[in-house]
Amino acid sequence: MSLTLIVVGAVLVSIALFNKVPQYVPGRMPVPRSGSGVATAQRTGAPPRVRLASARLTEQGRALLTTVGGSALIVAFFLSLSGL
Repeated sequence: MSLTLIVVGAVLVSIALFNKVPQYVPGRMPVPRSGSGVATAQRTGAPPRVRLASARLTEQGRALLTTVGGSALIVAFFLSLSGL
C-alpha cells in the first residue's frame, strides 16, 4: 500500500514540478522503394517511443497536483512507520 502511494505521489509531484507528461509516439513504417535495380541502403522506419509533452497546467492545477501528491507521500511515510 505504501509503495503504491509513494509511486503515485512521486508521479503527481514530478508532473507539477516539471509541467511535462509522457506521450506515446507510434513508430513509422519504412518507405517502400520501387523499381531501382541498384542496391542502396534501405530507409528504416522509426521505432515507437515515449516523449515528454507539455502538460499545460495552470497555477491552480500545479498547486492541486503538488498538494495531492505531497499528501500521498506523507500518508505513505506514516503507513511505513506503522508497519502496514
